[in-house]
Amino acid sequence: MLTFEAFTGINNVIPAHRLQGSDLIQAANVDIGLTGEITRRGGTTEISDLCHKNLWQAKGFMLATVGSELVAIHPGGGRVVLHTALGPERVWYCNLPDGRTTYTNGLIHGITDGLVSRDRSIEPPSSLGAPDFAVGQLFPGRYRYHLTHRRMVDGAESPAIFSQPIDISLGGLRLDGLPVELGYETLVYLSSKDGEGAYLIGAATTSSFEWGGKNSDLALPCRTTGLQVFPVGTYTAFWRSRVLTAVGNVLWASRPNTPHLSHWREFKQFTAGITAILPVSDGIYVGTQEALIFLGGTTWEQLAYIDTKRGPVVPGSGVLVPGKRLKLGDGVGAGEAMACIAGGEVVAGFNGGQTSSLTADRYKTTATEVCATFREIDGIPQYIAVPQ
Repeated sequence: MLTFEAFTGINNVIPAHRLQGSDLIQAANVDIGLTGEITRRGGTTEISDLCHKNLWQAKGFMLATVGSELVAIHPGGGRVVLHTALGPERVWYCNLPDGRTTYTNGLIHGITDGLVSRDRSIEPPSSLGAPDFAVGQLFPGRYRYHLTHRRMVDGAESPAIFSQPIDISLGGLRLDGLPVELGYETLVYLSSKDGEGAYLIGAATTSSFEWGGKNSDLALPCRTTGLQVFPVGTYTAFWRSRVLTAVGNVLWASRPNTPHLSHWREFKQFTAGITAILPVSDGIYVGTQEALIFLGGTTWEQLAYIDTKRGPVVPGSGVLVPGKRLKLGDGVGAGEAMACIAGGEVVAGFNGGQTSSLTADRYKTTATEVCATFREIDGIPQYIAVPQ
C-alpha cells in the first residue's frame, strides 16, 4: 500500500522527474482529508438502473432527465413526471427563494415546485380581436385598448399588446374574436381619452367582451405595458430578486420578483458567448469563451465591468461555494463566493471581484466542457468537475 508522510497535492504542471515525494500526477477514487491524508473514496449504492442525466438538487426534491422526460424525485423515492418531451440534452436550472426551480434546455423552459410544471413565460394574446361600438358613459373621443393574458392558477400576467387609436362615439367598447386559451383569461385595458395610459376595465374568458363604464373608472394601470416575455436562454441564476439568463453573448435580467417578464433595455452584452453566471453579494461573475468578468454593484443599473484577467471559462464549470470553504491568501474567504475553471485553472471568486487561483503552478486542465458541483464530505470541501 502506498503511503505518504506528507501529501501536498496533485501536480501535472512540472515534469514528473522533478516531483517531490509528496506529489502525485493523478489520483483516482480517493478522498483527501483536511490534513492531507489520503483515504479510499466511499462506495456507491444503485437505486435505479435507468440512465439519469442533468441531476439537480432543488428545495426538497431532485430533478433529472430520464430519457426524454424531466422527473422530480422526492425523499422516499416518489417520482413525478414534469415534462414528457424535454429531451436528453443538457439542462440548466435555477433555484428560486420561494422553493420553485426554473429549468431550460435552450429551447423549452418552465418552472416547477416538484409537483407540477408550468411555462416560465406567458405569451401575450395572439391577436387584438375586432373592436365594435357599444353603448356606455365614456366621453366621445379617441382611445386605445390593450390586452394581456393572465394565468388563472397563479395570477402571472403576460406583456401587453395594444391597438391603433379607435374612435368611441357611443360611450362603450365591444370586442369580438378575442383569443381564448385554456387556463388563461384575457385582461382588457383602455387608455384615457386621447390615448394616454392603459387602465383595467375587465377580464374575458370567452371570445367576446363589452364595457360601457365612465372615464373615472379608468384607475388601475396595466403593469406589463412596455415589457416583453423573458427569453428562454441557457445558463440561469438568481440575483437580488431577478432571474438572470444567457442568450449567446447577452446576459438578460428579469423584472424584480417577476421571473417571466423582462424589459427590453435590461441586458448586458459581452464579446463572446456566456459560459457561466455566478452571483455574489455585491456583483455577478460572468464567464465567457474569452474571459472571466466581474460585474460589480448591487443594482442592475450600476453594475460595473471588470475583467479579472483569468482567461476563458469552461462551460458548466461554475458553481457557488461558501467563501469560508475556499482558500484566499494565507487564510480563507468569507461570505458568498464561487469556483470555476478559468484559463485551465480552478479559480475562486469572492465579493468585491477578488479572485484567487486554487491550482496555480500545480494543476491545469484542458477540459472543454464539464458538469461541476461543490459538496462537503465529512467536513472536507470538494469541487468536482466531470468532463462531458
